[in-house]
Amino acid sequence: MAPEPGAPQRIAFYGLSGHNASERDPIQARTLAQKAKSTKMQDFMLPRHELEKALAVAEEAALDAGTLAMEGWRAGAAISKKGRFDLLTEYDLRSERLIRERLGTSFPSHRIVGEEAEESGAGDLVWYVDPIDGTTNFAHGHFFFAVSIALYHGDEGLVGAVCAPALGVLWKAMRGGGAFRNEEPCEVSTRSRLDEAVCATGFPYDRWSNPDNNHAELALFLERVRGVRRCGAAAIDLCLVADGTYDFYWEKALSAWDMCAGALIVQEAGGLLSGYLGEDPDPRSGKLVASNGLVHDAALKTIGEARHTLPFDGS
Repeated sequence: MAPEPGAPQRIAFYGLSGHNASERDPIQARTLAQKAKSTKMQDFMLPRHELEKALAVAEEAALDAGTLAMEGWRAGAAISKKGRFDLLTEYDLRSERLIRERLGTSFPSHRIVGEEAEESGAGDLVWYVDPIDGTTNFAHGHFFFAVSIALYHGDEGLVGAVCAPALGVLWKAMRGGGAFRNEEPCEVSTRSRLDEAVCATGFPYDRWSNPDNNHAELALFLERVRGVRRCGAAAIDLCLVADGTYDFYWEKALSAWDMCAGALIVQEAGGLLSGYLGEDPDPRSGKLVASNGLVHDAALKTIGEARHTLPFDGS
């Protein structure tokens, strides 16, 4: 799990003040951040033909890695432990080797950051690779696992592909090119009321010892939304926001490879991303709120209220 960067100053949510609270609200914070990001992004953009090539390579690699993973799904793949609850299978390793070989051959000047092997390469263009997102699901024969591949420049997504082979679904996106689910354009939902929303989340592997374990947020959302789902694969959760299945998703304490592809797909499907305080999103930080945009501020308010009850600075 990648460590989170230094947390920003806690922001007051609709009159709720927290430790060292600022008077800025999440809408103002997000608006200012998005203006700064828009200016920054104008300074860098790959030519369209290079984006198209990158997406094609990522898509093919994700599909082939998904096919490889299916060889071991429900077939007694060898399993080991990386932590108390964190599993590793031989197919995580084989999938990542396949993806690294494809990316390294096509883009030798790019960096590759994956879950199961050391970072390789150099430069400002970085591939984030999760060879099997949802390894616990995979190991238990659950359908919700995915291969996730994304190309980023800094905190800006350029292309992303998420293949859920047991579901038979591929989501993909290219910056400025829209989002697609099995080659059909997809868009976020149009539900605008929190009490009509279905959302998703997840929990950290150290939830048994870490008081910042998402329990407070979950308890409050259970009182306010139509339904909460926890399916154990962040990449799929984000893509289900992108295609309108879920209305929002929140989670923290993840890694860049869990979130980067799905985050870009949400953006290209017309969705909205932010940090927990409404700040500029950085999927590499492992902490994200993703939504259809219409319920975003209500979701941030609920998160803020829940985290205000934590026995420490819940920023």
